[in-house]
Amino acid sequence: MASTLMLNIPPNFDLNQMTTRVKDQFMSQGFSVSAAMVSKNSSRIVLDKGCGGINMLLGMGQGITATCTINGNCLYVNYSDGDWTGKIIGLAVGWLLCLIPFITAIIGCCTQAGLPKKVSNEISMIVSSMQNVE
Repeated sequence: MASTLMLNIPPNFDLNQMTTRVKDQFMSQGFSVSAAMVSKNSSRIVLDKGCGGINMLLGMGQGITATCTINGNCLYVNYSDGDWTGKIIGLAVGWLLCLIPFITAIIGCCTQAGLPKKVSNEISMIVSSMQNVE
């Protein structure tokens, strides 16, 4: 379930600063964040929260990879690698064995489906605040 965000940016936009601010914002929300500059015009941000362990069985983890690329005066953010495995396991176990993992997996599906929009909103606000400062 990949999606894309496209934003206009000024010519002197600092992708490294934006990546750092996104990392800090999501770390403050309890996410485990790994961010790296892939090249001068590209960065990759990996967000995980509650992935693995019992959350895998319950389907409550959230995870996504945001690849940010500057092309001209546009910032493109592509989302990929969503954490859907835990939700599938939770739905299957819940359907076959007991209802609790089924319900938690449905809740996890809803939060995972909203994660790209949440990341897009944060990136949009950060980019907007960076444009206002310059």
